[in-house]
Amino acid sequence: MPLTNFLNFSKPRTITQWLIFLAATGIILSSPIGARSFLRELNKYILDKDDRNKKIKSFKTTQLSQALYLLKKRKIINIKKLGEKTIVELTEKGKKRKLQYDLDNLIISKREKWDKKWRFLMFDIPESKKSAREALRGKLKKLGFFQFQKSVWIFPYPCAEEVDFISEVFAIAPYINLLTVQLEEDEPLRLKFKL
Repeated sequence: MPLTNFLNFSKPRTITQWLIFLAATGIILSSPIGARSFLRELNKYILDKDDRNKKIKSFKTTQLSQALYLLKKRKIINIKKLGEKTIVELTEKGKKRKLQYDLDNLIISKREKWDKKWRFLMFDIPESKKSAREALRGKLKKLGFFQFQKSVWIFPYPCAEEVDFISEVFAIAPYINLLTVQLEEDEPLRLKFKL
């Protein structure tokens, strides 16, 4: 099962985010003859996928055109023709941008029923990766982890896939351990997480 099935990302909100998101899936648009039909079909595709945009009739052609131009110019996407199809895909630089977007929108779903287990995330990240260590701490705080000690954080819900994803993005996987444990005297923690 792909990692993204375990992660709960919000949908893209801006035209640029949509284009990066769609290019990551390797969107193929059939038979757009020219730029206008390409933009029309792209607009239709976005509207079909995003319920929020049904209120706005569609993005303006000029908005899509400008966003595509800027993404191509900044080497984030490639647009190529293959027969009668147009393929929009991410470049390596674009893949990094998409990963950052995914990381920014990452949340950990809370279960309806708590399994009475605690997830202890422990790390010992070397000084040479200090910025990654600080970024990890910031992300854990944003996700709702509780800092138990300087390098020990606690969370009540399953989060292994999300932690793996974060540690890969920050390139610190070898320095992280995630333990799932049951605690006897956990009332202070249950109060902290309102369980």
